[in-house]
Amino acid sequence: MNIFLEKFVKETFSKAGRALDLGAGNFFDVACMRQMGWECEGVDLNTGVDLEKPYKLDKGLRDLVYSNYLVHKLKNREQFYKTIRDNLKNGGWIFINTFDASDRNSMSKLTHLILEKELEKHGFTNVKTEVFSYYDNDFGHKHWHKILQATGQKR
Repeated sequence: MNIFLEKFVKETFSKAGRALDLGAGNFFDVACMRQMGWECEGVDLNTGVDLEKPYKLDKGLRDLVYSNYLVHKLKNREQFYKTIRDNLKNGGWIFINTFDASDRNSMSKLTHLILEKELEKHGFTNVKTEVFSYYDNDFGHKHWHKILQATGQKR
């Protein structure tokens, strides 16, 4: 499981709730969230969901909407933020983990200042961003990344 997501969930929530993973990839984080007692769903292109377009779950609003390493790839971040809002209950939390513009793998100019402003513009409060170095020890990687992490609450 994304170690930063796990830490955020344990520090922010006193009990398991309902979550949505946007850009779930291989659904590993979804499975881990379920093991932690969360009702969790994930969507990705491989499930037929294009996150450049509107997406709304028909199973109710979520306590947490999270996304790992997706937002920097999107051409239409406005729609992505709308999708988060449409699936998150008032007071619910967001968690976004992506590459900072300074990372060699970043595909955009996304920085903590830009992400903060965009999230606040879309109705999120208590927005906190952080850029940190992370060593990717996965097979075939073995290098450092600059990670941009953002959290916030829906007003």
